[in-house]
This record gives sequence, C-alpha cells and structure tokens, in this order.
Amino acid sequence: MGHLTSRAFWKRCSIPPVQREGDFTQSVAVTLPRGLYDQLLTTVLQARIAAEGTHAAIDDLHGSESLLHLIDLAGRTLSDALESIGSNDGAKLLQQAELIAHVVRTIRADAGSSREPVDVPVTPLRRVRAIGLPATEEPQLPVTGLAAPWLFTASKGSPSLLEEIRREAAACEQIDILVSFITVSGVRKLVDALQRATALDANGSARTKIRVLTTTYTGATEQAALDTLARLTGCTVKVSLDGRRTRLHAKAWLFRRRSGFGSAYVGSANLSGAALLGGLEWTVKLTERSQRALYQRAEAHFETLWEDGEFVTYDPENPASVASLRAALRAESVGTAAEPTFFFDISAKQYQADLLEQLQFERDKGRTRNLLVAATGTGKTVMAALDYRRTVRDVGSKPRLLFVAHREEILKQALATYRAVLRDSGFGALLVGNHKPAQFDHLFASIQSVTSQELVRQHGQGYWHTIVIDECHRLAAA
Repeated sequence: MGHLTSRAFWKRCSIPPVQREGDFTQSVAVTLPRGLYDQLLTTVLQARIAAEGTHAAIDDLHGSESLLHLIDLAGRTLSDALESIGSNDGAKLLQQAELIAHVVRTIRADAGSSREPVDVPVTPLRRVRAIGLPATEEPQLPVTGLAAPWLFTASKGSPSLLEEIRREAAACEQIDILVSFITVSGVRKLVDALQRATALDANGSARTKIRVLTTTYTGATEQAALDTLARLTGCTVKVSLDGRRTRLHAKAWLFRRRSGFGSAYVGSANLSGAALLGGLEWTVKLTERSQRALYQRAEAHFETLWEDGEFVTYDPENPASVASLRAALRAESVGTAAEPTFFFDISAKQYQADLLEQLQFERDKGRTRNLLVAATGTGKTVMAALDYRRTVRDVGSKPRLLFVAHREEILKQALATYRAVLRDSGFGALLVGNHKPAQFDHLFASIQSVTSQELVRQHGQGYWHTIVIDECHRLAAA
C-alpha cells in the first residue's frame, strides 16, 4: 500500500480537527469533574478550564516528570486514533500498522535521524516469541504475555497464578522469591518446574539461578520445604530467624531475563498450596517492558533485603544451620515450650478504634451478629482480639470463644495475636490438622473440623459466648 500523507491518515482515522479556543467554548457540554488531577495541561484542557471559569491549580513540570506526562499524552492520543480506525478486523489491523509506520517515520524525520534505519511494523503483523532457543523447543509464553501488566484475582476467567509462575520459570536466567512463609504443599506444586529450570547442561551449568528470602514468622514455614528448595542446583535460601523483629509481609516473584522482558509478581500469595491454587489472593504482574521503573524498584529492593544481615543462608547439609532453623520455628510456633513470656503493648489505631466503637454501639442496641469489613492488611484479626479483650474487662473473666477460619496458617496467626493482645501465652487451643485440644473453651478451629467433629451438636449452640468467623464469605450458608 502506498504512502499516505498526514492529512489522509487522520481523515481515515476519523479524528476530528483540533478545535481552536475561539470556537471551543460553544461545543463543551460536560463540566470538568472537581477533584485532584495529575495531567499535562493541553490547549484543549486549557480552553475548557477557561470556558467554565473554574479555578485550576497549575504548576511547572521539569525533568523526567515532564517526559512521563508527554509520553502519557502521546500514548493516549495514539491509542484513540488506533481505536477509531474501521471495524473489519483484517483491514483495521493493516490500517493501524500503516498509521504506526507513518507516525514513526514522521518522528524520526522531525528528530533529524532520518539517515538511521526506520523501525516500523512488518505487515502482516507478526510477533517474535523467542530468539536463540533450539528450533525443536516450542517457546511457551505466559498466558498474560511478557509485555503487559495483569491483575490475578483467582476469579473465574482469570489465568491461574500457579500456571503462570510455572511458565515464567521455564525460560529465565534468574528467579528471585520473597515470601513470608513457605510450605511443602506450595513447593510440591512448583518443584518439577524449578528442577527443569536449574538442571545442568553439557557444560555443567544451569540455565536458571534461584534466590529465596523467607522468615520463620509464626512458625508457618516448614523445614522440609526449605530443604527441597535449598537442594536445587544453583538455589540459595536465606531466612530471617527472628520472627519478632522481622515482620515481612511482602510476597513477590521476580523473573529476570537478559532479553529485557522480565516479570515481577507482587501481591498477597505466599509459597503455599492454598495461595497458589485458588486462594482469595490478589497479585499484580509488572513487566520490565511496560513498567520499567517499577520493575527496577522491585529489583533494587530485593537486592537490599538480600544483603541485609537479618537474613542468613540456610544449608540443609549443615547441622548448625538446621538446628538454628528448628529452634526459630519452635520459638515462633504457637503452643510450644519456647513461647515467649514477654509481650508488646498492642493498642488500636484510630480507624480500628472507630470500627470497634461502631461494633459496641450495635451490641448496645441488642444486635449481636455483626459483620466487620476492612481491606487486607488493616488488622481485622487484631480488631477481633481487641474487641474480645474489652469483653474480658467488662465481664471480669475470659468468656468462651470460638474462632473459625479455613486455613491452619490463619488460625495460628490468630491465636498468636489473641495471646499477644491478652498477654497470656497459654490462652486458647488449636483444632486443625493434627492439633487436638485438651479443652474447647477458647478454641481456634478450621471450618472443616467444626463440621466433621460436629462441635455445635456436641456442645450446643449456646456454648460459646463469642464466635468470630474469619473470611466469612468462604463459609457455606448452613
């Protein structure tokens, strides 16, 4: 197809001509919404502000900040132009490619670099999926690709986080993993993919190196899981052995590639089977290609943590290293002899105090079944424990309590929180997995155990004074 002039291109894209300030005031029908903006001042926006006679706070832009806003404007303008082209898929793609080629040529010419090769799309449009791999090796890109961001929500229709991580691990030079805890169930889901990635070639070198950062916080990490990872070729595991000082809640996976198409997964999923297989987790995928600045920040922060002396290398073949890990896990696990006898004062933040006050108000009105809704990380378990502490003070004793959740890790964390808030290291007992309580007065039980052991039938509906149901949207109506 022959070269089109700029005027012909814009006409075919159905882009209206730029309206001058003089006639713009007559065509504006929608009032600019009031509020905060972070947008480049353009001639059209300037005209709208003037036409509406509203006040706008405007300041100067400098340096890289200016460049980001200019790129944003160019990207939005080009996106609108591409979307406005035709409706037939085949013809539309060809016209979009022509427009991009024209824009690129114009930019290169205006920038005075027309002597250099002009980089424009090849038509029909095709994608490079890999370079340098054996012809017999079919490249398997992640479903979400390597160029665009994505939000994993474990919802219907969303790609599987586990499968995407497996695909990412299949072709990269380095994997960096940062999680609060690691369990055997999680490692089992990935170990075959990690073994293939770190397998030695004919030269005795592995394609992929792995670095892992984790903690012993709450005793949720399992030694067997770390043993498996640390024994992989080229995998180094570092652990924070002081769970009381290190409150690492970050969960991130970085897949580094020399091609410049690295990926970073940042969210709420630990390396556990429940988190990787359908847990109600949110994970954002960043790409080096599209979010380079954010990706580089994630890389830099991981390096900072990796060099932090708080994290020590774990070696499953070193008896001293194994003993240190076991001691730290025992100290952090609930219900052990190593349970700390000292506690920090825990008080409610202002937003927590406000919610607790509303909760008490509802109870004073006789409404005893209440739903507390708050975002992840805002301390709902802490609020539940503080609310129970107030009840203890009001009645002068510790009334019977049943705390129900769907995962053992959550129950352990909740029990540790209640003990800290009540300053009582012997408070409560677990009913989950292999944990069998000696008493049922202050019970932290999984919903599966509540059902299978028919606790309500055995003890009666009025046995517990306070019942807390964590993640209540996961429970059956009955």
